[in-house]
Amino acid sequence: MAANVGLFSYVGDSGIVPDVFLSLNIPGGENWWKHNHRSYLFWEFGKSPDIVIEIVSQTPGNELGSKLTDYAQLRIPYYVVYDPLQKLSETFLHIFQLNGTSYIPKKDAWFADLNLGLTLWNGVFENLNSTWLRWCDVDGNVIKTGDELAVEKDAQISQKDAQIKRVLLLAIDMGLKLKFADEAVEMLSDISAINDVKLLEGIISQIPQISSTDELRKLYTD
Repeated sequence: MAANVGLFSYVGDSGIVPDVFLSLNIPGGENWWKHNHRSYLFWEFGKSPDIVIEIVSQTPGNELGSKLTDYAQLRIPYYVVYDPLQKLSETFLHIFQLNGTSYIPKKDAWFADLNLGLTLWNGVFENLNSTWLRWCDVDGNVIKTGDELAVEKDAQISQKDAQIKRVLLLAIDMGLKLKFADEAVEMLSDISAINDVKLLEGIISQIPQISSTDELRKLYTD
């Protein structure tokens, strides 16, 4: 997927620059971005993009006029116009499917041959709470970006660490109370503030060997 990259169907073509396009199963995914001044050359990739998307701004730019004809001439299977400000009509999404040499309206936003769809999603994206046009699966679940997956993974790790910490603190609490009775209360308060799982594991392993609360305190203060 790319944004604001020129599409060229033949050598000498003046090109057209959609707001966004998607082209699946093309070679050289990482290298083409910088190739030939960020241009998508049909003859090099062996195909046209699968979907082009135009986003209507404050001033419409023939999204349902000349661009409809231009993309049809390029034989692009699907053409999507996203009108977030409803400048063209009361419809947010206009979706078209190539039929021969021209487009016909498509009633839904699921592209079965691509196993991919589009949906309007409300939420925080790139630190902005708004309505976004997002890729989705057949059930309408948004396909998460790399950043979203990374945040989700970090949250899962944090949650797992928190669960491990709770188990370790319970073991420490039991061990100290059995060994030091009331003297352990103050230390338990200090130890509960420790987030280092390995340090907590070390404290548990040392409880049977230590003979005083001072020895224990050195384990997490030194």
